[in-house]
Amino acid sequence: MDDLTKEFIAESQEGLDRMERCLTELEMRPGDGEQLVGEIFRAVHTIKGTTGFLGFDRLEKLAHTGEHLLGSLRDGKLAVTSELISGLLSLLDRLREILMLIEETGGEGTRIGDEDSELIAVLATLNGGAAPVASPTAVNGPRMMLAEAGASSGSSAASEKTLRIDVEVLNRMMNLVGELVLTRNQMLQSNMDASNFSELARRLDSVTADLRESVMQARMQPVGHLFGKFPRMVRDLARTCGREVRVEFFGQETGLDKSLLEAIKDPLTHAVRNAVDHGIEAPEIRVMAGKPSEGCLRLRAFHQSGSVVIEVADDGAGIAMERVLAKAVERGLVTSEQAAEMTEQEALQLIFLPGFSTAAAVTTVSGRGVGMDVVRANVEKVGGSVELESKVGMGTTLRLRVPLTLAIVPALVVRSGGQSFALPQSALVELVYVPQRDAKTAVERVGTAEVYRLRERLLPIVWLERLLELEKRNTAESHGFYLAVLEAEGCRYGLVVDDLLAPEEIVVKPLSAVLREIGLFSGATVLGNGTLALILDIGATAARAGVKPVEEERDEVEMEEKVAQGAEVSLLVFEDRARERTALPLDVVERIESVPLTQIEYAGGRPLLQYRGELLPLRDEGRVLAELEADQEGGEEVPATVLICRSSNKGVIRRTGMVVRKVLDVSGGMLLDRDDATGEMDLALVKDKLTTIHREFDVKSAPEWKEVA
Repeated sequence: MDDLTKEFIAESQEGLDRMERCLTELEMRPGDGEQLVGEIFRAVHTIKGTTGFLGFDRLEKLAHTGEHLLGSLRDGKLAVTSELISGLLSLLDRLREILMLIEETGGEGTRIGDEDSELIAVLATLNGGAAPVASPTAVNGPRMMLAEAGASSGSSAASEKTLRIDVEVLNRMMNLVGELVLTRNQMLQSNMDASNFSELARRLDSVTADLRESVMQARMQPVGHLFGKFPRMVRDLARTCGREVRVEFFGQETGLDKSLLEAIKDPLTHAVRNAVDHGIEAPEIRVMAGKPSEGCLRLRAFHQSGSVVIEVADDGAGIAMERVLAKAVERGLVTSEQAAEMTEQEALQLIFLPGFSTAAAVTTVSGRGVGMDVVRANVEKVGGSVELESKVGMGTTLRLRVPLTLAIVPALVVRSGGQSFALPQSALVELVYVPQRDAKTAVERVGTAEVYRLRERLLPIVWLERLLELEKRNTAESHGFYLAVLEAEGCRYGLVVDDLLAPEEIVVKPLSAVLREIGLFSGATVLGNGTLALILDIGATAARAGVKPVEEERDEVEMEEKVAQGAEVSLLVFEDRARERTALPLDVVERIESVPLTQIEYAGGRPLLQYRGELLPLRDEGRVLAELEADQEGGEEVPATVLICRSSNKGVIRRTGMVVRKVLDVSGGMLLDRDDATGEMDLALVKDKLTTIHREFDVKSAPEWKEVA
């Protein structure tokens, strides 16, 4: 196949994708159809015009018929009807099939009988012609579902080979490569003892980091490209299942790595199909329940803690726990005794077991028990996780959490049993060191499980060397131990390791078949010192160790009652002004970072920090940065301590960096009532010392923070 034909196929697939989105939107808003009809007409016209000199007669004949019909629609001779939209969607499916055939064989292929004539007759009838009448739904029936699946795979194959990149990104990459070459030449002409060698090394590090960011930016694609395929699918499924469904999108501009976008396409498609078939009720049932007859399916994408979260939420019937447990017992997945002891969250996890389905009958859409287990498996293959929330009568939310990229990820390197392992920082909540004097009494037992009491909450723990059956190098009683608090699939646990090494940005490499069978590792990497390290799969490690999540109190009402009753709340205490103690609710603080002053930039006099792909404004109420810069001029280089804080306003997550002199403590505190002595200040007693609660992040706002934590 020549380059011209390859380019034609790629452009035609993009045009048909736009046409599909416009058709479903036109059916929903027929009154605002002038611009949409023009877009659809241009897509078909471009295909017809190009096929003329490429010699694809079959494509040209079909496109010509479609163009004639769309011309009548554009001129106002035809009204937008469901039958018209179905006929045009059938045309779109057939054009996709032929494009796939050209891509695979280089030609349009031959068929038994002239199947195109039937479709052409339907389109002519819709246009008021005298051709034999054939039902558009007949052409657009079971065969259409096959065409949809084929077109999806075909467009996927084509899209994997092409990528649209902004020219500005390419220019920036070229400039950075030039800087890299210049730095390399200077380093080759210098020796390691040269006075400017350390400066060249820092410059090389800076240029390499910028080049990596540019390459990752080039690979980023908006999730709107993926969302655009769902209105058509939801329309067809809703008709098949007898539903009325409206689709809403949020965060379509959210960027995700191209390879990950392809990897989550199938899991997301299955989640949408489940929401339409299982989640949203039939119109008459919704009306009886006091709901609108039309159900709503919301797809939302946003960035959170270095990951991309994609939510599929419906306002349907929700998941009845009794029905889930009864079906699980019936299929032999759990015993009746186990079912009786399960919490609601544990019962929801049964949906992800192989072979589980609550469908009453096997249909073309569902009921075969193949689905949610595959969804979780595919998402976890790319280092992601799946979370499920449901309320009976209110609806269900499926949340897919995937990393921004698979190529280079920040990780913490740990040692256990004499070997190095990497923990993805996206799953790392905090680090705890248990000294030798507390090692014997720190670990408690609840039944057969070992737990650690962290700020009055029980945390399940896993000993890495025991799980992997590694050689025991030292004992916790004699040296103490480190606890990496990790979060996977909605539950937290502590991983006990021997030692912590410096965090690194690691290059992820695929595992061999032997290591993949172990099921505890998501990849491997070569560390900066040249040694190999395996990357732990946080979710698989918890599952293998049999960690049972300890449910935390996250209810807003309960939190407000605690504050009202003067109950103790967890606070992070720091010093930002001389001799003045200030505190933040612990749930507000994501991380504590030590940042070199050279990484802090200024715009309009305001300090800013580039942090994990985000631009964070820095708050320096105690003028700490000016003091540190003065110390640095005197020859002493002191990094700034920055608290990464997170807030939420109407579902929009915002991060801010707070510069402090030093972190003093993490402890519980009692909120004091305001009186004449305290004035308008919010004060708390923390270990019998007065502490100011930061105005913008007072304790009463903590529940909102906890909701998004």
